[in-house]
Amino acid sequence: MTVVVDNASTLFIRALKEMAKLDGATVSINDYGYYPRKVAKSILRADRKMEKARRSGKLKTYATVDEMFGDL
Repeated sequence: MTVVVDNASTLFIRALKEMAKLDGATVSINDYGYYPRKVAKSILRADRKMEKARRSGKLKTYATVDEMFGDL
């Protein structure tokens, strides 16, 4: 079963975890919204890697799509 609670406080989360223990259930918290934590971390890691490559000049950026298609 999946239950989604938006903008839950830490007090609510603690209470929910305690209630789950009474039933032997588990609760998993997803702090990244729509994406699972593993996917969100992967996206952020790729963003940092691309930004580093852009700053070092290894990644070419374009101001317009026409410029990009001109290089292809």
